[in-house]
Amino acid sequence: MKALIIANGNLPARELYKTYLHQAELILCADGGANLAFAASINPDFVVGDLDSIEDVNKRKLVENRIIHRPGQNATDLEKTLQFALEKGVTSAVVIGITGGRTDHQVGNLNILQKFAAKMEMHTIDNSGAGRFITDKLVFDGEIGEQVSIFAFKRASGITTRGLKYPLENAVMEWGINDGLSNEIVANPVIIDVMQGMLFVFRVFSRYFKG
Repeated sequence: MKALIIANGNLPARELYKTYLHQAELILCADGGANLAFAASINPDFVVGDLDSIEDVNKRKLVENRIIHRPGQNATDLEKTLQFALEKGVTSAVVIGITGGRTDHQVGNLNILQKFAAKMEMHTIDNSGAGRFITDKLVFDGEIGEQVSIFAFKRASGITTRGLKYPLENAVMEWGINDGLSNEIVANPVIIDVMQGMLFVFRVFSRYFKG
C-alpha cells in the first residue's frame, strides 16, 4: 500500500508531489500537518498524534474514527504516524512537510524516517529535491549534471557508485566522518550500492520526481 504522509513543516510546491498524491492509497497527517493539508485542499484519511496542533476548525471536518489520538510523549507525531502507517499495511511512503523552521526538527525528522526505512520504502520531497533511504542497490537515470548527495547517518560500508563524477569503490561512510555532498551525474544509469548499513540519497531537482 502506498501512502502520502504530511508532517507539520513546509509543504513543497504541489507540482512536486501531485503524482504521489494521486497514487496514494492512504493520506495520513501528523497532527498539525492536517492544517497544511486542508489549506492545500487535501482531505486526509487519518490524522495521528497528540492533537495539540490541529486547529479546531479542521478537526471538525473529520469524522471521529479518522482522528487517531496518541498522547504519549515518548514519540513525536511523525513517529506515531509512521507507526500507524505500518499498522495499516503501508509498504511505501512519500513524506512531505519535514523541512522548514527549526534545524533540530529537520534532523530529528530524518532520524525518525531512518527508523522506519527498513520496514517500508521511504521517500521525502521538499522544494529543493527528493530523497530516499536505501539498504542495497539503487539504479536510476538522471540528467547529466544533476547533483546527487549521499549520507550515512550511521556507519555504512561496501559503498560503490557508478555514473557519478566522484565515484566510490567499496567505501565506508559515517556521520561526522565523511559524506558525499553534491556529487554530479556524468553517465547513466547511476548505480549506488551499499553492502552493509543504510544510505540517504538526495537528488537535487531538475525534473526528478516532478509528476
